[in-house]
Amino acid sequence: MGKGLKAALRSQQSRLRIKEKVQIAAQAALHKGKKASSRSEQVASAPRSKGKGKEKQFLANQQPTIPFQLTDKILLVGEGDFSFTRALALDPPSVLDSLPPRNITATTYDTEQECYRKYHDAEEIVRMLKSKGVEVLFGVDATKLEKIQGLKSRKWDRIVWNFPHAGVCQGAFPHQK
Repeated sequence: MGKGLKAALRSQQSRLRIKEKVQIAAQAALHKGKKASSRSEQVASAPRSKGKGKEKQFLANQQPTIPFQLTDKILLVGEGDFSFTRALALDPPSVLDSLPPRNITATTYDTEQECYRKYHDAEEIVRMLKSKGVEVLFGVDATKLEKIQGLKSRKWDRIVWNFPHAGVCQGAFPHQK
């Protein structure tokens, strides 16, 4: 592909990402009954300063990135103690207050017994999630989702794998105290 085509493709992709962000922000604002303001208005209204403080000021005015929409079907894999699922389903950011818990499927690699043994809060968290309608699955190898009976024929809008780790407990390495 020529340099001109690559540049045109990157430019188009950038415009599409910006358009999608604007649409999501507008949808969230409509949902909350507020008028969406443009990114340029937010930046323009920020106080000006010189030096290193500019970046911090700009970042302070930024809204958090919420990668979900209210209608998304979300698959969370490798959850561990299900604390991310709890935050998303039971204490979501305000733009996701109406996200139906039934749209969330949370999975962990561990069996149910292993999970509860490893993470002391997990059993209570799972009980709360299930009572709200979140689907919780144990013993799910996220590298082989197509082989999991309850998952292979389903589709999701978002699949999230947060902070996967090797399953090693704290202090297992000699250099750790």
